[in-house]
Amino acid sequence: MPLKARYCQALTALAAGVVASAPLAAVAQQRGPADPNAPRLMVGVFRSADKASGVQAADAIRTRISQDFTAKQLWVLPKNDIVANLEASGFPTNEALAAHDARALAQILRADEYLVGNVVRDSAGQRVDAFLVLTRDNKLVQPLGSFRVDKADKAAGAVTNEFKAAQRAFDDVRTCENSARQSQYPAAIAAARKGIAEYPKSTLARLCLAAAMQASKAPAEEVLKVAQEVIAIDPRSKPALTIAYEAYKGQNNVEKADETLLALVAADPSDQRLLEQIANEWAGSGKASKAVPVVEQLVRDNPGDPNFLQLQMQVLFAAGNLKQGLAAGEELLKADTAAATARLFTRLTAAAIADSQPQKASQLAAQGVQKFPNDGDLLATYADALVKSGQSQQAMEVLNKALAANPKAPGARMALARLQAESGNDAQALESLKAAAAAGDSAATVARYALSIGQTAYRAANASKKVEDFEKAIRFLEFANTTSSTPEGQFLLGATAFSLGGQQLQQAQQLSKGSAAQKAEGCTVSKAAQANFLTAQSNLPAGGKFNPQATQQLLQQLTQFSPYADQFVKALCR
Repeated sequence: MPLKARYCQALTALAAGVVASAPLAAVAQQRGPADPNAPRLMVGVFRSADKASGVQAADAIRTRISQDFTAKQLWVLPKNDIVANLEASGFPTNEALAAHDARALAQILRADEYLVGNVVRDSAGQRVDAFLVLTRDNKLVQPLGSFRVDKADKAAGAVTNEFKAAQRAFDDVRTCENSARQSQYPAAIAAARKGIAEYPKSTLARLCLAAAMQASKAPAEEVLKVAQEVIAIDPRSKPALTIAYEAYKGQNNVEKADETLLALVAADPSDQRLLEQIANEWAGSGKASKAVPVVEQLVRDNPGDPNFLQLQMQVLFAAGNLKQGLAAGEELLKADTAAATARLFTRLTAAAIADSQPQKASQLAAQGVQKFPNDGDLLATYADALVKSGQSQQAMEVLNKALAANPKAPGARMALARLQAESGNDAQALESLKAAAAAGDSAATVARYALSIGQTAYRAANASKKVEDFEKAIRFLEFANTTSSTPEGQFLLGATAFSLGGQQLQQAQQLSKGSAAQKAEGCTVSKAAQANFLTAQSNLPAGGKFNPQATQQLLQQLTQFSPYADQFVKALCR
């Protein structure tokens, strides 16, 4: 449970006793009577590998600040008060608190600011890092510096001196903030600049300056410059990094914007909202691969959370990692039954098909259909999976079921048309395509399906050289161009008509040598060749945009063969 919530439960009874006794304890440590109007400071245990060093540093700094400030100048919360509150809520008293817990403790103790830090031991001794944080917003941090000492408690003097120096800017920071609240931006900016002059390392004055400049519509470049100054002092300053990110984004400086986002993550890896924002933003802007480690961290930190599993699936799919995306999707199905929608099953099935896993696709789709038996999109995707698994007849049954459930199921009639064409039911396939167009499917999509069927038929006809195969291809290609004409469709129609005309010319030539009845048949065939050459003449030129070299060759051949059709018509059709 978060510290603040635990405090609210545990300290209700203690508040009157422990907190009320705080002034007496504090007076014993500080010179002069307590001033209720004095700012209040909490010094928390510093983070350290060994528990002793962090406690020693905090105790020494707390004592030194208490000695250097009177109670009227600054109320330093006694260690006893801090320990009593921690013990009451079941927290260890010799370990550093997480950032949100430290703030919660400061709020409960009514501290205006709190001091935390790190003690790092290395071969040269110890390094003590100290930070002053404003309780009202723990993103507002003033670094007090890093100090080399042989023992952690010996940093107390240096930290206190830097704390004193930082305090010089505090009145100016408050003036800046108050002026900004009243929309008096010139006064706010002047106060912030005065605070920086008082304490040149002041991040708080600069952050107020940047906020006032933004509110007064100052040029983005000037605001960015102030944010960069803060980052130079405190590379983990979330407000400054956020300002810089927005500025880089406004400048379309993608590289610097992404670099700043990563710095934001490094500043607070526990900020899940930020991680989610980054993952979504990168996934939606073609940089999904960069978002993968971010979202994977979210999933590790929140095992079984359906929101993050869904985000992980989306990011992995966007990054082209279909296998891991499928795995995330299947985990989502297990983690949250409410997330197991028809749309999710459809998406996972389509991903498995794209990843060349037809068996998995069929299994996922069957699982979805069992739960959503009348969802047209899911049934159509299921049929696609069955086709990829070599179960075309079962796929047609599923498509017919999809259309029965939803006569306007997008894509179902087109998929059915393809299967019907493959099984030799050309008339049914063409009717299915016409019905798809009538049902509201996109004309361009219907035309692409018809073009695909026609192209397959054209290849088969070129192999078989059978007139009926060419005629089948022409029927689908003509429908495609009537529904939504494209240069590719016109070229294929022209090429097919030319090939069919050539076959008919050969047939007419043979018939011209036979009986009167055969010559009469030759007349019909030669007229058909003539018509096909006209179709080729009308459609082939569009292929100049699609395949200029092949178009030029076919047009040249058409010029040679077309006169023969005219000659046969004249000779045989008397």
